[in-house]
Amino acid sequence: GSGNSIGIPTVEGPQPYELNTVINCRDEIVSPILPSEQAAVGQGSSRHRKRRRTPSKSESGAQGTVDAENNKNQLSKPKGKPSFQHQHSHPEFKSNQKKFQYGNYSQYYGYRNPARSEDQRLKVMNADWFEGKRVLDLGCNVGHVTLGIAKNCKPSHIVGIDIDGGLIYAAKRNIRHYLSEEMMCSQEEGSAKRHFPVSMTVSRGPIAAPPVPLQSSGCEFPNNITFIQANYVLKSDELLEMQKPEYDVILCLSLTKWVHLNWGDDGLKRMFKRIYRQLIPGGLLVLEPQPWCSYGKRKKLTETIYKNYCKITFKPDQFIAYLLSDEVGFATFERVGTPSSNCKGFRRPIYLFHKSKPLSSEVGES
Repeated sequence: GSGNSIGIPTVEGPQPYELNTVINCRDEIVSPILPSEQAAVGQGSSRHRKRRRTPSKSESGAQGTVDAENNKNQLSKPKGKPSFQHQHSHPEFKSNQKKFQYGNYSQYYGYRNPARSEDQRLKVMNADWFEGKRVLDLGCNVGHVTLGIAKNCKPSHIVGIDIDGGLIYAAKRNIRHYLSEEMMCSQEEGSAKRHFPVSMTVSRGPIAAPPVPLQSSGCEFPNNITFIQANYVLKSDELLEMQKPEYDVILCLSLTKWVHLNWGDDGLKRMFKRIYRQLIPGGLLVLEPQPWCSYGKRKKLTETIYKNYCKITFKPDQFIAYLLSDEVGFATFERVGTPSSNCKGFRRPIYLFHKSKPLSSEVGES
């Protein structure tokens, strides 16, 4: 039915670690007393005691002038962060983080779905969007959302693409993990002829053989899923003219920020236009954009990202109006829900955009 959601029992995630951060910063620093000094103090000798020198009027006046000048300089400086001579120069970039410049974190689903729990975004999606449909998942990472849809929603075919070849390799291996889970479930139901110990999957990996593509592959998993390494952002707007309608549904989950930072306003708008062109009439875009406040945390990954970040004028709160404008062309949209998460940063709303059908098609149906 239209109210069916993609449901898998959730698993409670691990509790956060507690760190002992109590530090006593009030201990006074006392200079050590040498043994000779202790002896002198014990004898009560005052021969070497120095008298406190009282400054003269001229010295106190000069010191007052210096203090006043220092106070004036302090007041003239802006409050907040101290000013440096090279404040406007480029910052130091995190070279060890450069490999993640596209948001291609290999442990992303570990952060988002602790204890291998179900991705909560699947719960706000309707299974009817995908059943019997051709689906494209942009920025699929290691493919957990793609695999969940392929396995539970029976699309005619779903393609997951990612710019990182290592993640695509892991996604293809995950097909076998999902097949192995099915085999283990069938063993519990008593329908399996062979029983494999748990230690085998732990030490040897997934026990299921790689899927064999079938010519008469319908909507059955795993023959309805493909993973491809590719960069979805075209190099120029002229290439948009070559894009033909191919898919019923396109997913764009937690991807807009990374396209924005790496290819700027023009690159992100070009991606939106390509998505619209690649959808068939009546197609759907499932969009989960990251908020602007999350951009600044990643602006120093590379010099290109930093330059693009400083030039961005097309903010996330403008995405909906742009997608509905004549420049792109979506007819309507709706906010379908906000997934729950232990991490506040992952509680992002998901939107559904509708591409209108041709007028002649609507007249024929009525």
